[in-house]
Amino acid sequence: MADSPAKAILDTSVYLSFLRKGADIHDLNFLLRPTLLYMSSVVFIELYAGAWDRLSLQRLNRLHRSFDGLGRLISPDNEVWFRAARVLQQFGIRHGFEETGLARLTHDILIAMTARKIGATVFTLNARDFERIRALQNFQLQVYGN
Repeated sequence: MADSPAKAILDTSVYLSFLRKGADIHDLNFLLRPTLLYMSSVVFIELYAGAWDRLSLQRLNRLHRSFDGLGRLISPDNEVWFRAARVLQQFGIRHGFEETGLARLTHDILIAMTARKIGATVFTLNARDFERIRALQNFQLQVYGN
């Protein structure tokens, strides 16, 4: 019997590494094979917020259509929001509410908790924040480039 495909979610930092080079996302050799790639709606928020030109918007629209058409665009549900709230609260207690920039971490926590719910690995260049989140709530994490 064949193994089930691995599930992966790329963090915004990974997409940005491709987009800043002016290239379409095509070199995904770092993913395990076979892999089902999912897109977090939270990542789309971050990517769209930074899209300033027509070409970037066209690429993002194509990317969105692809994931939506495959049924692999995922959004945090009530369970994920609740778990994220608890992680955010624990993070504030452990690291300080003002010093950590909790609002900035909210998106990363939502991405991590959504990945946890579907059993996906988060791939990121942002090791520091995601490792700190994982210390509070376990999820699968792979630092891109390692």
